Amino acid sequence: MKNKIYYTLIALFHFVALLQTTNTYSQPGTITVETAGEIEVAADLIYFQVNITQFDKDAREAFQRHKEQENYLTSLLKDEEIDERHIFANPISISETRWQQEGSGFETRQQVTIRLDDVTRFESMQIALIENGFVNFSGNFSSTKIAEARDEALSKAVKEAKRQAEILADAAGKKIATLQSIEYGSPYDHYPKLRSASMAFEADSGSLLQFERTLPVKESVKVVFELGEDL
Repeated sequence: MKNKIYYTLIALFHFVALLQTTNTYSQPGTITVETAGEIEVAADLIYFQVNITQFDKDAREAFQRHKEQENYLTSLLKDEEIDERHIFANPISISETRWQQEGSGFETRQQVTIRLDDVTRFESMQIALIENGFVNFSGNFSSTKIAEARDEALSKAVKEAKRQAEILADAAGKKIATLQSIEYGSPYDHYPKLRSASMAFEADSGSLLQFERTLPVKESVKVVFELGEDL
């Protein structure tokens, strides 16, 4: 009986505490607006991702072939005078695996990301890589102006939140008094992906890379406004 009374009192205590917490954080007389600001920014660089993979029944042979491709890629990047600060390479990994056609063996993997400040170099580097046994790579557009665009998009989102709050308050016959709080999140990072590498290619003069490209940069906010006096 004593235990039953004890647990009943504990449950009652938590219930009262919950009511107090709810009342403390309730926000009567407010308007909450969630908005996003978007800015288009010119794409002026490409992040070029190269995946080096080799498979062989013998681990040493797979590793040796992998090193040959790694050495070629290193030479190509030096010839292209790519700044080493713009080269990001993971260590080589090797593991036992099974390929459907080859059977059991060992597979190597390594991912290398290269920043190209001149987007027109992307296709010529693809061709050079394909001619030397590379078949797995892709690219993403980006921009050197992302930081500035995010600031502008954030400012735009806050201004839009205030505009919408004023419309809502006016419809309710009220005025906006003060800005109570702002929650900021940055869930938007949508950069157009370029096509992945394929075994077939043509040295054609036409290329979609010649056209101007823009990227959407978005920032979102959640703003709480306190309502003031009646209109």
